[in-house]
Amino acid sequence: MKRFLLHIAVFVLLFLIIDQIFYVFIAHAPKKEDDQRLQYVLDGQMNKDVIVLGSSRGANNIIAKQLENSTGLATYNLSYRGSNIEFQEFLLKTLLKYNQPPKYLCLVIDNSLEFKTVATLNFRYDRLFPLKNYAYINDYLVSHRKQNVLSKYLNLARVKRKDFIWSPKPVLPINVLTSHGAKINILDADSTLVYKRDIKTYDTAEEEQVKLNAFKSIQQICETKDIHLIYVFPPNFVVFNTSFYKRFKALDVDVNNVMIYNQKEMKYQDYKYFRDESHLNKFGAEVFTKELSDFIKSYK
Repeated sequence: MKRFLLHIAVFVLLFLIIDQIFYVFIAHAPKKEDDQRLQYVLDGQMNKDVIVLGSSRGANNIIAKQLENSTGLATYNLSYRGSNIEFQEFLLKTLLKYNQPPKYLCLVIDNSLEFKTVATLNFRYDRLFPLKNYAYINDYLVSHRKQNVLSKYLNLARVKRKDFIWSPKPVLPINVLTSHGAKINILDADSTLVYKRDIKTYDTAEEEQVKLNAFKSIQQICETKDIHLIYVFPPNFVVFNTSFYKRFKALDVDVNNVMIYNQKEMKYQDYKYFRDESHLNKFGAEVFTKELSDFIKSYK
C-alpha cells in the first residue's frame, strides 16, 4: 500500500513538473505578437488622457500622435480591426481595471453597422488567446466557453498547438502599428472608387440586443467614471447615413458629444484620400484627425 501511494506521489510530482514546462510556451506567446496593446493595458501602462476605441475605422482614420501633438493630451489608439462594440466594451472595462480613467474616450461609430451582426465585425478573441498567461484573460475565456475550465488550474489545459511555434508571427503592412497604436495606411489611393449617394433606410429589426446593451454599458461607465465620451463619425466614401444617425440619437445620446466629419469638405468625396470605401488613407486621416483635434480642444 505504501509503495502504491509512493508511486502516486511520484506521478503527481512529475505531472506537476511537466505542467510547469508547458507554462514556458504560454508565457512566451505574448512576445510573438507585434500588437501588444492589450498587454500594455493589462500591465497598467495605458494611463492616457485620450483613448480611441473602434474598429478599423478608428485604427485607420485617427492618427493618435497627431491628435496628441495638437491637443497636448497624451493619446493612444486602442481600435482593433474587425472589432465590434462588445469587444470595445470589454477593452474599456479592462482598461479601467488596470489603469486610471482617461479624460476623454473617443468611440468611433461604424455607420450603419454598429448594432448589427455582420461578418466583418466580431469579438476579437484572437487578441485574447496569446495573453492567457494572465489569469484575468484566461478566466474570461473560460467564462465564455473559449477555454477549458481545467485551464484555471493546469497549464497543460491552457496551451494550444500554436503556442509551440516559437518564432514571431509575420505582420502584414496593413497591420503595422504606429508608436501611438494607430494603423495608418500609406498605400496608394484606389482610383476605381465611385462616391455613392444612395443609402439604404436603416432597419432597427436587424439590430442585436447584446450590442445595444454594450453601447449602453459604455455610456454608463463613462458617466460613472467622469469620462468625457465623444461619439466619432468618420467619413466613408458614401453620403452620410442620416437614417442611422436618427436612430443613433434616440439611444440616449447627448448630441453635444457627437463629432461628425465635415460633410462640406470636398476631400471626403475625392478618392485620393481613401484606401477603400470605408477607410481613409494617410492623407485623409490627417484631414479628419485635425477635425477631431479641433473638436476636443473646444471641450478644453
